[in-house]
Amino acid sequence: MDLYRPLKTNERELLNKLLDPDFPGRNELLDQLDSVSAKEIDGDGSLTLRCGPVQPAPVRCRVPTEGECADADGVAIHVLLHVADGVMSELEVFRDDLSSVRNPRAARDLVLFTPYGEAGVKWGAGKPETGT
Repeated sequence: MDLYRPLKTNERELLNKLLDPDFPGRNELLDQLDSVSAKEIDGDGSLTLRCGPVQPAPVRCRVPTEGECADADGVAIHVLLHVADGVMSELEVFRDDLSSVRNPRAARDLVLFTPYGEAGVKWGAGKPETGT
């Protein structure tokens, strides 16, 4: 039995938000969203992702983009996009203390990080913060 299913609206919104920053492979990953399906891994919202035939993304590391937001009790929730062989493979969701996520993540709440920018650059609402 195939347990993969189409992305739910909030899952698609999370992936779109993670792809807001401009980084190598971003455009190919955006194109992959058209063919992605998902299988739930855990109750926190982590997913195994599967894409149809796609153009591989020339990303430079396995996690090219990450988001963070606070859970209901203030503990940080992390949302990471994993890419294997140029293809989206996993959306990983976890809390800093590794306990269960209390509130579902919303894309609008994520502050984004990408290893391709300058050290310390954060992305919020799709725009780099200057730190001033």
